[in-house]
Amino acid sequence: MDSHRRYVWGLALLLMASAAAHERPPFEVIGVNERYELIVPVVITAPVVDGKLDEPVWSQAAQAKIVRQVSPSLGQPASLPTTVLVLATADKLFVGFRCPIASKDAIRAYETRYDAPMRNDERVTVLLDTLHTHDRAYEFTVNARGTRADSRFGNERWDAQWEAAVQVGETEWTAEIAIPFAILTYDPRQTVWGINFARFISDREELTVWAFHPDRPWDLRYMPHLVGLPLTQKRHNNGPRWLLKAFSVADHTFGDDKGIGNHYGLDGEWAFRQNLALRFVLKPDFSEVEEAFESIDVSYVEQFVPDRREFFVQGGEFFNEVAVAGEGWRRGNEPNLFFSRRIQRFDVGMKVTGVLGDKRLGFLSTHNLQDREHSFVLNVAQTFGTKGRAYWGYVDALRPAGFHRGLLLGGEWRFGGQGRFSFRGSYARHFSSDPQRNGGAGTLRFNYGDERWFVSLGWTAFSPNFRPLLGYVPRTDFKRISLFSHRAFRPKSTRSYREANLSVYWRRGETFGGKFFEHSYGINASLTLRDLTEVSLGWERNRHAEYHIRPQPFNDHGLHIGIDFGGNRPLRGDLGYTVGQAFDGRYRQPFLALRWDKPDGSWRLRLEISQRRQTFGDGTRQTVRSREVNLIRVLSEDKWLVLRYFYRSGDFTIKNFALSFRLKRQSGEELYFIWGDPRARQTRNHLIVKWIMPFRF
Repeated sequence: MDSHRRYVWGLALLLMASAAAHERPPFEVIGVNERYELIVPVVITAPVVDGKLDEPVWSQAAQAKIVRQVSPSLGQPASLPTTVLVLATADKLFVGFRCPIASKDAIRAYETRYDAPMRNDERVTVLLDTLHTHDRAYEFTVNARGTRADSRFGNERWDAQWEAAVQVGETEWTAEIAIPFAILTYDPRQTVWGINFARFISDREELTVWAFHPDRPWDLRYMPHLVGLPLTQKRHNNGPRWLLKAFSVADHTFGDDKGIGNHYGLDGEWAFRQNLALRFVLKPDFSEVEEAFESIDVSYVEQFVPDRREFFVQGGEFFNEVAVAGEGWRRGNEPNLFFSRRIQRFDVGMKVTGVLGDKRLGFLSTHNLQDREHSFVLNVAQTFGTKGRAYWGYVDALRPAGFHRGLLLGGEWRFGGQGRFSFRGSYARHFSSDPQRNGGAGTLRFNYGDERWFVSLGWTAFSPNFRPLLGYVPRTDFKRISLFSHRAFRPKSTRSYREANLSVYWRRGETFGGKFFEHSYGINASLTLRDLTEVSLGWERNRHAEYHIRPQPFNDHGLHIGIDFGGNRPLRGDLGYTVGQAFDGRYRQPFLALRWDKPDGSWRLRLEISQRRQTFGDGTRQTVRSREVNLIRVLSEDKWLVLRYFYRSGDFTIKNFALSFRLKRQSGEELYFIWGDPRARQTRNHLIVKWIMPFRF
């Protein structure tokens, strides 16, 4: 208990951070004044969102220019400078882009589906820090086909109603974006926002950004200020305050286990203030049709699978601190108390999210009335200027058999020139009527990062009984120290190569009883050539204890070589080969993945082939083969078909075929038809239909 108290007091000292002046990059940012501000003109007549930028009202817009690269030549002049126009009405923010091109045929833009990844597409992006906390932002992206994608504070599953249109000419393409203030979360008393712009030039694989620091190109503290917005204490009258989504699900199974099922319910959101929103759900949908459509997992071992249920996805970014981290390196290395998939069926749920000054908060509750199961989650985070933030969370799971409560406290402090150094820590304590679930976990991490180097030294401890009922904790009973170092090499010109990376890691740990837990280390190197071909080489050794299997540790090691070819061309692929030892068995495993996109975006093909041959110490041999084919037919911007086939043999057999149709309109209406079950081991004669109809008022 004394160690827990010392840990909490140490975190309390961490939270004592103070505000600092806004950071500025070392080069000129075209479009800002001497106070590093972009002053937006407010007009009465709104432009028509058609992508043309030819209306007289655009002559009144503030103008900025994107003239520097982030990649491949960091800080060097952009090969094709981009002009950005900004203006506002009483209800919307308008942004226009003029993007010079070498020729119309040089544009590569494949994606036509809303919110789909656009990594290879010609595109422009608007970033808005509406909370002005310098640590999270909205992103609004449109590619050269007019396809939109958005995210709120890192949540890419956030959906909102905003407009975008493009026009493609012989010497330039233009984009026009209209963002209603009503869809944004902000404090009306905070009249200064952060803003930034970016463009990816597809034929040159060049990323250009308006304002950034060469040592920290992704640091939001260098975003210029957006001032002059017509923000008021009252919510904008022209924006809808209510969003209701009625949904209905019907399924029919054929054959021996035939049956018919149906379900319906209501999901809603009430934005009663510009900075606060209430979300609720009645009779939630548990079919997870959207998850099946994405085909995220068919393996026999338990995987971390993100929750795709609407109630938990929308507004999920307000629970980032208390919930399990989405990044792989943080899962299992930082304590958490909440993983929404641990909440199974419930009858009604409620969620409140928003900001109060410099505080960001989230509260949710779910209630299973029949089984008398009630869950409550609270997450509060506060920023301290550009220097740091603090957060705390509380989780309470009331069950008929007993109680399960957890408390989490943490923070982060940045210091040194340009905030290169940071210190972060968190501690979680879980209390339960079940003594096997009473325990604590904590982590401390010291980081250094700039454009070339990233170094992280960390300490993590999970007590034997830290098993929160609603948390995601794959391993317990360990204390571990870790070191990670990464070095990036970027040449001033790309004549020979674009980028090289070298990273090393080391981990060592023991159990709370002093027994061996883990000792691992490894090195990885990669080289990206001019044409975006990437060659990678990695080696690792992992000596780890699995006392539930045997008393002696396992001694695993592996060597991997891979080639990622094709860049952002229509045909791309990955080729890899791994050889090593795992769980006392020597193995070798080739891997091939091919991706093809028809240039007009109408067809997509994904093919993956893998074969793992392993020989164990007793002479037993096993060959595991897997093949997966995904064929996507895009019928229009809001309609597409997916055919998926997955085959696996060796350890067990999977033969699965599924066909999916999805309609997703800009209004928010969605319709799914799925034949089969993409997550099953065998093809099923199963039909499921889901319909979602939104109502806004």
